[in-house]
Amino acid sequence: MKFSLLILSLLVFPSLAQAESLKLMSYNIRCGLCEAEGTPQYWPERKFLLAHLIQTQQPDLIGLQEAELFQVHDLVAMLPQYQWFGEGRDDGKTKGESTAVLYREDKLQLLSAKTLWLSETPEQVSKGWDANLNRTFTKTQFKELKSGQSFYFLNTHFDHMGQQAQLQSALLLKAEVEQLPKQSKVLLTGDFNVEPGSEPYKALSQTLNDSALVAKQQLSKNTGTFNGFGREPTSPSQTIDFIFVSSNLQVTSYQVDNRRYNGLYPSDHEALVAIIDLKGSL
Repeated sequence: MKFSLLILSLLVFPSLAQAESLKLMSYNIRCGLCEAEGTPQYWPERKFLLAHLIQTQQPDLIGLQEAELFQVHDLVAMLPQYQWFGEGRDDGKTKGESTAVLYREDKLQLLSAKTLWLSETPEQVSKGWDANLNRTFTKTQFKELKSGQSFYFLNTHFDHMGQQAQLQSALLLKAEVEQLPKQSKVLLTGDFNVEPGSEPYKALSQTLNDSALVAKQQLSKNTGTFNGFGREPTSPSQTIDFIFVSSNLQVTSYQVDNRRYNGLYPSDHEALVAIIDLKGSL
């Protein structure tokens, strides 16, 4: 009887037939001023490849890393379905890279957003511990419009050199997640600059699940996430980018989108894509 009622409800309310799913992307797009003019890696050349990859994936929500704000403006000009939030790490406004968040306004409502620093003083523009550079995370809360489900989304980029900063950043994010209201649904994306098995990864894994490990469907054979533009083709790809989810969420699928365009790389990192069931675990 219950099964019959379920089928009837799906026929009467077809939106219920679609899982309350969210397509989430994490992507380090390589800073716009870091590559020389005249090379395939120069931003004005490769931005079209990057926009094409995003357009074909059609994620609902994207966490970018290394995104200088002019790069974000370039992307949303080519991808007008996205709204965004982000602030430069060097002044909390426009200077420096950001951990910008892009989202589809027809799918998601942004409830709150702020930039915080990975340091002993997260509310202030600052460099933490033994970090080489200012590092940030963007903390947002969204509501999925069709289902009304709300969730928190954090996007970050850890320092590439300071090992103490990497661990302390992980502990800071772990505490940030644990301070959220009980049973909150949480997503965390980022370039963590550490590999699985490292202490920062272990710290985060105490509170959140690596979507690559819990996904019902693993769509990628090569799970390396850093490619270095192929400049050292004999080196195996490192896995240093992750999508973490709270334990009350199910991951339907996980993919590392490592496509090339006639041998050209959109970025020196691959795009990560996970489909998250917002209904959560049964």
